Amino acid sequence: MARTENIVVGRSRDCDLVLRDPTVSGRHARLAWDDDKILLEDLGSANGTFVGGRQVTRALIRPGDNVRFGRARLLWSAEALRPFLRRGGKDTVLGEPIPGRRFICGSCGTRGVMPSDFRGGLLRCGVCGQRLVVGKPKSRLPRWAASAATLAVLGALGVVLWRQGAADPLRTAAEQLGLPDPTHARAASPQEASIRIHTLDKVLRALDATDPVTRNAAAQLAAQDEGPFSVEQVARIWSHVRGRWRYVNDPREDEYFAAASESIANGYVGDCDDFAIVLVAMLTAIGGDARLVMMDGPQGGHAYAEVCVPGDSEEVRDRLAQHYRRHRDGNLGRQTVRTVHYRPGEGCRVWLNLDWNAGVPGGAYEPERWAVAIHPDGRTETLTPAGGPVGAPLGRPSPVASPP
Repeated sequence: MARTENIVVGRSRDCDLVLRDPTVSGRHARLAWDDDKILLEDLGSANGTFVGGRQVTRALIRPGDNVRFGRARLLWSAEALRPFLRRGGKDTVLGEPIPGRRFICGSCGTRGVMPSDFRGGLLRCGVCGQRLVVGKPKSRLPRWAASAATLAVLGALGVVLWRQGAADPLRTAAEQLGLPDPTHARAASPQEASIRIHTLDKVLRALDATDPVTRNAAAQLAAQDEGPFSVEQVARIWSHVRGRWRYVNDPREDEYFAAASESIANGYVGDCDDFAIVLVAMLTAIGGDARLVMMDGPQGGHAYAEVCVPGDSEEVRDRLAQHYRRHRDGNLGRQTVRTVHYRPGEGCRVWLNLDWNAGVPGGAYEPERWAVAIHPDGRTETLTPAGGPVGAPLGRPSPVASPP
């Protein structure tokens, strides 16, 4: 029997889910349960409703699908959606299996990882605690055939794509076959393992560097220092975002990672992880190599951004100092750069600290007990904790340095 519960999405305050985005109409769209799927209907909006980048007027979707209203993405973890999503289940809520032994929670929209021995049945979402009914992971081949085919396919793809210079051919082939990632390195710390399970997917979804809101905001700022990606463009973006940022807590008892475009559209609003997400997404949108660092210190958990900048530390310091001598920050006042704090790493001499507490790009790190980096391509990395005395050697890998 079909269920008729529905929720209206739009900019009007009387909507069930209110999206404060100028491209969202007053009453933009409706979501209604139709058996175990959701019927999405556009309500004659001005800027359209999109599923997976394709404009639709009516479509059947599942929790976790890529849905956009105008330029605003539907965040399945939004608190206003939870009662609606829970009503879609019976005694428990449906979890949707997806490739790579993953599932989508039908209650909060979070993506999780199935246990290695899971063959279908009940799971519990690690984020919202909801019991889920999740189907058996789909396999296109019998177990023995899948193993043999995997070796053959991965070997062939590895040779061909390696010759063509393609990135991560083994990971791509494994995902298409619904098998565990054969190139996935073992986590170097318990904190990194936990972040991979509970946090990674949510952060990656929030890093929407190609969203027009994120890309346009970054491009307009970077164009003031025209040319290839540079530390001056980093300074422009950091000062712009930091000077306008207004701190707002996450929902009570819930870790909420806002999409970068959402935080920008709201006028640069959120907490420390939202700030870091905006910086990483904006810098990625203009060709930079940035990452989000999650850490724990004396003051508790915190997140910040780092960016790989060209040149050695002395060149970076001198260029930052010259930039701020020429361009007084209208929000933060006169900035002075006498040293830069950074992490050197393999393939990058200067991962520059962009913490909002640093006062300036390359400012001092806070003391850390542990630190784990999340890269936009999905890689994670356990880092040497920062925050020691200036110039103190911290050993390998990735020592934190702050030259005089």
